[in-house]
Amino acid sequence: MKLILAADLHLGRKSSRVGSNRSHTAIDGWRRIVELAIAEQADAVLLAGDVVDQRNKRYESYPPLRQGIEKLAAAEITTIAVSGNHDFDVLPQLYDTIPEDKFALLGRDGVWQSRVFEFGEERLRVDGWCFPQHAYRKSPLDDYPENGDASDVDVRIGLLHGDLADANSKYAPLSLARLCEIDVDGWLLGHIHKPELKREEKPWVLYPGSPQPLDPGEQGVHGVWILDTSVSDVPEKKPLASVYYQLVPIPVSDCVDDAAIPGHVESTLFEKGREFVETSGSMLEVVNLRVVVSGECEDPLAVENEMENLSGISDREGGVLIRVEKVTFELESRLNPAEFTGQKTALAKAVMLHEELKGEEFSAGTKALIREFGHRSEGLSKNYSGIVDPEIDEPVLVEYLRRQVSEIISHMRAQG
Repeated sequence: MKLILAADLHLGRKSSRVGSNRSHTAIDGWRRIVELAIAEQADAVLLAGDVVDQRNKRYESYPPLRQGIEKLAAAEITTIAVSGNHDFDVLPQLYDTIPEDKFALLGRDGVWQSRVFEFGEERLRVDGWCFPQHAYRKSPLDDYPENGDASDVDVRIGLLHGDLADANSKYAPLSLARLCEIDVDGWLLGHIHKPELKREEKPWVLYPGSPQPLDPGEQGVHGVWILDTSVSDVPEKKPLASVYYQLVPIPVSDCVDDAAIPGHVESTLFEKGREFVETSGSMLEVVNLRVVVSGECEDPLAVENEMENLSGISDREGGVLIRVEKVTFELESRLNPAEFTGQKTALAKAVMLHEELKGEEFSAGTKALIREFGHRSEGLSKNYSGIVDPEIDEPVLVEYLRRQVSEIISHMRAQG
């Protein structure tokens, strides 16, 4: 038995901030899934919710979704799905317009449903549950039916959309311990866009992630997973996305001098980009990098100015575009506090404060400064809620302040 496992397609959306003339859409990703399933001669494609992004994407998503399901059916491949929080209403409506022998939607209205599918001499049982509304604060596992003999099937899979990361989530909170108590071979889950096999032993627990990453926060290799029971009892990842997002930290403290930093950064980021190309499958077209340049140097401002055009540069590897979408500098002046001992200048005071903020014990004056910095941060969080964290603990606050002082030192040294 061979199954294609996927979730969180979000048909109607596309990969953002790619900088390419071609639009990398979730619909294109769905078409690649269909082609893969046919090429692999799969028995079924399982979709764990959020197949469609939301109601206003319905008319854009419906034709390609239906066409894909019909193409799979023509190849004798069954499509089995549940709805998630984004498509709780749309997917059932679309299901009602598609012949039942081509598309199975299990667990409508938040009521668990089991169905057995036969592929030759092999039998697959899927226990499915759909979101009944946009938010659902109760665990669907509380209502899981503890009946039914699984001995007459070859594979039994639980299929649902829910949040394993947050016990208080409003999106169907799940418990790993509870999942492991239920007699299935594996769980295919939707909701989390990061691909992750949470558990390998029976029952395996899989978040397949978004097949096509939708924004720079969805890093790494994306695609689908394949469960081929003739080879393994555990699903394996199959890269399928056309875009690869990655944050690339590049430390520069070990560079011999400031002049060596730009070359080191460029060679490192493109070396990393080529590594990502090698691991991301034949469908890859764009590697989108966000670079963080950090460490100590003699003149941070001069180094930043030298690399001001780093964002936007690109290269190609085997037909794949490798591009730098964003650059963040976290550079600090290389300081020797002993050189400033006994000095009363503003620069010396800033250097001593910077050194003190690296430790854990602070003078009364520095404690007062930290409190004032905290009050200002709180005020900022009220005016820019959602951008600035309203609850910043002291170690993070001290680090923010230390970086501000470091930037001040850089400007003071530049002014002579």
